[in-house]
Amino acid sequence: MTSRRLFSATILAALLAACSSSAPPPAQPAKPIPAANNDAAAAKELALYDQMRASQSWDLALSLGEEITNKYAASPAAAQVKQTLDDVRAKATAQREARRMAKLWAYAAVAEAGGTQYTAAVESKEPLKSAANAKDAERIRLVLRQHPKWGQSTYLLLDNAKFDCSKGCATLPVRFDDAPAQRMKATIPPTGEPALFIDDDKGFIAKMLKAKIVAIDASIKGEGAKTFVFEVGGFDASKLPSPPKK
Repeated sequence: MTSRRLFSATILAALLAACSSSAPPPAQPAKPIPAANNDAAAAKELALYDQMRASQSWDLALSLGEEITNKYAASPAAAQVKQTLDDVRAKATAQREARRMAKLWAYAAVAEAGGTQYTAAVESKEPLKSAANAKDAERIRLVLRQHPKWGQSTYLLLDNAKFDCSKGCATLPVRFDDAPAQRMKATIPPTGEPALFIDDDKGFIAKMLKAKIVAIDASIKGEGAKTFVFEVGGFDASKLPSPPKK
């Protein structure tokens, strides 16, 4: 009996020894990255950050600048980036907004007798109320046109609605950005198109080129009086053959 217990104890000791020998060694604490290495990596990103600023790629510059100040907060590069990061952030925001507004405009060139008709059009921010849902709702359009026969025109255009001139459409209240409203003469075409022409197209365009927002009051049959707001800041005058002048 004693020999059996001794044999079992010997086997158990051998198994414990085998298990302990196969166990992984205790984890060693990670060695901190030397500050010099961090500074060198940050300096490389700083050089790229400066390149993006020089090329006015503000979105990329902002991304790099934020990475440097977050990842290498204690580095000389981060201290340098912090001096310009607010300016870069503001310019990146403005650049994104400019791209958004530019996409709001649609340009077209159509062959006409005697030449080509060029148009630039932007839709109003708010839709008409007559559609079943906002997604399918139609919007009034502000159109700038250069026609080989009729010359330059500026007008508001509807597709499946008409302007209500029962109370007068001779003048329209127009606001450019935050300036007070001014009344501009307007004309309904005698041929019956759902359009409302602004007589002083040159004066209108000259003010529009200096504005980001144009608001025009008009009445639509079945809709009533409404203010139509157009985000015009992204207009590209070079898309027209005779670019309007400021």
